[in-house]
Amino acid sequence: MSNTVETGHAKNTANLEHLITIAVNEGPAYMPSNPNLTVSNLQVVLANSRAALTTLKNDFNTWKNTTNDREMAFEPLKHLSTKLLNILISSGAPAQTVKDFKTINAKIQGTKINKTKAAEPVVTTADDPSTETLPAHKTISSSQQSYDSMVDHFEKAVILLNSLPFYAPSEPELTVSALQTSFTNFQTLNTASFNSSNLLSSSRINRDKVMYTNPDSLYELAKAVKAYIKGKFGAGSPEYKQVSIMRFSKIKSGK
Repeated sequence: MSNTVETGHAKNTANLEHLITIAVNEGPAYMPSNPNLTVSNLQVVLANSRAALTTLKNDFNTWKNTTNDREMAFEPLKHLSTKLLNILISSGAPAQTVKDFKTINAKIQGTKINKTKAAEPVVTTADDPSTETLPAHKTISSSQQSYDSMVDHFEKAVILLNSLPFYAPSEPELTVSALQTSFTNFQTLNTASFNSSNLLSSSRINRDKVMYTNPDSLYELAKAVKAYIKGKFGAGSPEYKQVSIMRFSKIKSGK
């Protein structure tokens, strides 16, 4: 979320508060026929706008926290997968079993067993959680490197190892039981990140409706109040000059 855009939202709410103060100071002279332009209704719109912004900020922080937690948890996965492959090889597993695990490991690593060419970089958008992906890799990907795919690949690795009676490592963190716990954690963190992303998206939509897109939004009513004051007192009046300098920006949806 860019600071410039967030400043724009805050500036719009601050300007509406100033506009309300001016209307209050006009006393009985401020008597719009449109009930949406009354001081009491404008105060409701201001409160709703502030609440929408606060909710969005909270949901943004929740999204950042859940995605950070997921990123940190998944970071050791590639190294863990390589360790599991080597432990499997050292156990004397049949060649075909090793080959099967190598295929899974290659997907977790984001590479083909036979590397052929450089992959196109993955482009992400910092402000849009829907584009959240793992970093780009230097070798051509044999599978999607999304977190959903990584969870799926790791589950296949755990299921394969669990089916092998000879896979019995002495290292506690490499046992099937420990791997199953890790898988559950990956799955939980990925779901939490997905849910927080949806919540953030919903909060942005609500903010946009309250402040910009609804017929009775902050932006539309602020324009109408300025028009009313201009019409009542005149374009050259001191009353209108007070409000004419106020700028209400209709900020692009999703920002």
